[in-house]
Amino acid sequence: MPDEPYNPSPVGNPSVLARRNWWQTMLVKFIGKHTPKCREMVRILSRSMDEPMPLTMRIKKRLHFLICCWCQRYEEQLRYIHETARQFPEQADEVPGPPLSEEAKERMKQKLAEQAL
Repeated sequence: MPDEPYNPSPVGNPSVLARRNWWQTMLVKFIGKHTPKCREMVRILSRSMDEPMPLTMRIKKRLHFLICCWCQRYEEQLRYIHETARQFPEQADEVPGPPLSEEAKERMKQKLAEQAL
């Protein structure tokens, strides 16, 4: 089965630019060719929670958000989780899952406390 061509804005997309006419379709295709695809954006957005993005990537992200409301929503959800987690650094010891070393727990607490300032 041949791969379908990349469609940066599928039908039913409620984004700002959503192929409503010929001009918007051309603009969506142009933006889709010059910005990362959604899978790549997910990785970039996740990484941006830990380290700052370069200016060019921030511009590409904003352009991508014009044609993809889902990536924009994903970033909003990541920010909400990040903000919520920063409010509770004292509960870092109570996190279930694989056991963390005491050193790793302390680093997490310090990082969260630094960001809360």
